[in-house]
Amino acid sequence: MLTKLKSRRGETLIEVLVAIIIIIVGALSAVRLLGIASIHNQLTKERVIATNLSREGLEAVRNIRDTNWLRFAGERRRCWNNADFANPIECKDNNSDGIPNDVIIHEQQYIVKFDGTNYRWELDEVGLTSRLDLEDGEIGEDDEKYRLRINSVTGLFNHEDEDLDDSDGEINENSVYFREIYTEYLESDQTLAASESANILRITSKVEWYDRGKISDVTLTTIITDYLGRKNHD
Repeated sequence: MLTKLKSRRGETLIEVLVAIIIIIVGALSAVRLLGIASIHNQLTKERVIATNLSREGLEAVRNIRDTNWLRFAGERRRCWNNADFANPIECKDNNSDGIPNDVIIHEQQYIVKFDGTNYRWELDEVGLTSRLDLEDGEIGEDDEKYRLRINSVTGLFNHEDEDLDDSDGEINENSVYFREIYTEYLESDQTLAASESANILRITSKVEWYDRGKISDVTLTTIITDYLGRKNHD
């Protein structure tokens, strides 16, 4: 009888140890799955933000075109691609071809900024010949010109300079996102027109970000035209 009790005690101890091991393995697996789910949720959030930022870039240029239609109602065909914001009430044209001097440039890199005083978008040239590309894994001085920052009060992204002085109650902090707006003029068959006199403009809005040792990007493209959408300014 005593031998049987000892045997059962041994079996019970083994069963308890096995149960404990199963519980530990299950708990570790659950924690691991939660960690993976958390990472995937963060990656999804980052991609959603990047997609919205890329879409915002396209809409900003479209808004500039639409604003030109309103500002230059009588010359919408000639001034649709005007980029002269220094003198916003005039579409300058000193050329005999009827094309404004200060236009959105062919094959040009830009960033878009929102003018909170006049409530409109503006295009700023970054002054670079190189396109946005973080593939080398290093963020250089040229890359910084494309960086988006977050306003600590509004939570909105912008291309303002980094501001670490919160004396005014808000600062602009670096985000992980970089955005480039690239413009190209096209012929009616979608080949490059290589001329600002064309009236078909392809806009590419590219957002890249570098996080956890990996570079990701979202690139969206759209095409806008002048008021009538014809090839020639006649």
